[in-house]
Amino acid sequence: MALMAASCNQKKIERLEFQKDSIQHEKDLVVKERDAFLEIISEIQSNFRTIREIELGIIDQSQGYEGLNTEGKARIQEDLEFITSKIQENRNRINQLEADLKKSQGQAAHYRNLVTNLQKDLEHKEKEITDLKAQLAEKDLRIEQLSTQVVSLTQSKDSLSTLSAKQLTAIKAQEEEIYGGWYTFGSKNELKSKGLKEGDLKKVRLEKGKFKKIDIREVKEFDLGSKKAKLYTSHPTGSYVIEKKSATDKNLVLKIKDPKAFWANTRYLIVQIN
Repeated sequence: MALMAASCNQKKIERLEFQKDSIQHEKDLVVKERDAFLEIISEIQSNFRTIREIELGIIDQSQGYEGLNTEGKARIQEDLEFITSKIQENRNRINQLEADLKKSQGQAAHYRNLVTNLQKDLEHKEKEITDLKAQLAEKDLRIEQLSTQVVSLTQSKDSLSTLSAKQLTAIKAQEEEIYGGWYTFGSKNELKSKGLKEGDLKKVRLEKGKFKKIDIREVKEFDLGSKKAKLYTSHPTGSYVIEKKSATDKNLVLKIKDPKAFWANTRYLIVQIN
C-alpha cells in the first residue's frame, strides 16, 4: 500500500511538472510573439517620424522652389524617392503584422486596432506625398513656361531695334521673378507679429508682402544694424559670414560668400536682431 501511494504521488508530481512546463512554454511563446509585434510597430513609427522630418524639409525648400538650381531640385527628388521607399517599407511591415495577427494565439484582439490606425496613417501619408509631388510638378511646369517666355522675349529684344513698353515690362517682371530674393530683419516680437516664428517656418506659407525684395545677383551684403543676429531661414554655413562692420563699429554685417549656394535652399532671408 505504501508503495502504491508513493507511486501515485510521483505520477501526480510528474503530471504537475509537465503542466507547469507547458504553461511556461506557452507564456514564453506569447512574450516572444508580443516582442516581435512591438519591434515591428516601433520600426513603423520610426519610419513615420523620418518621413515627416524629410517632408517638412521639402516643404521648407519648396517655398523658394522657383529659384532653386538643378542641384537643389535633384536633392528634393532624392528626398521624395527616399520617402517613397520608406512608405513602401511601412506598407510591407503592416502587411506582415496583419498576416502574423491572423496566426496569433492571443495577441490579435490587442493589436488589431493599432494596426488599423497604422494603415490609416500610411494612407494619409501617401496622399500627402502625392499632393506634394503634384505641387512641385506644377511649379516645374510654371518655371518651364516662364523660362520659355523669357528666352523668347529676350531673343526678340536682341533682334528688334525697338520693343513696345508692354514687352519690356514683361521681360523685366519675369527676370525679377527668376532672380528675386526676399528678406526681413526684426526683433523676435516684430518677426512674431508677422507670423514668422523660429522653428515654425515649415508650417506657414511665407507672404512676399511682408518682405523687402532684392535682385540676388546684385546684393551681396546686408547691414544688420545690430550687435546680435540669428538666422531663421536655412542657408549653407559656408555660403555666408556674419562679422562686425569694423574695428570701431560693433554692429554686424551679413556677407554672402557664395550666392548660388546661399539662395539654393530658399529665396527668403529672415534674421532676428537685437
